Amino acid sequence: MKIKLLFLLGIGFHGFAFAESGYEVLVTVKDAKSELVFPAFDVSKTNKSGTSQVGGCTYLGKLTEQDGASLLLEGQMSCVYEDGNSYMDMPIFVLSSKGDRASMELGDDETETWKYSVEVKVLP
Repeated sequence: MKIKLLFLLGIGFHGFAFAESGYEVLVTVKDAKSELVFPAFDVSKTNKSGTSQVGGCTYLGKLTEQDGASLLLEGQMSCVYEDGNSYMDMPIFVLSSKGDRASMELGDDETETWKYSVEVKVLP
């Protein structure tokens, strides 16, 4: 009886740990003057958000499961500079819950180009 109980508890904890796995998020923001490569951060299925910092900038990302097959990534980036601060709601991406990449580029020949790239990987 004790062995069965321990076995069932072990399966329960393994299932719980598997259910708690989440995603790794990588973010890059590039413009004509600089490229910000934020260190990867983890987003658990219970917490649903995470942050990363590089230079004077912070990225806050939030993942929301949509229908079991897709994720909604919402992000905000804020930066602190010597001459002031900036804050931006980043474009929203819909990504595959199995892992995905997306990017958006803004600009044309007469203006500076700005590129926002994300990659979401499923954690084991």
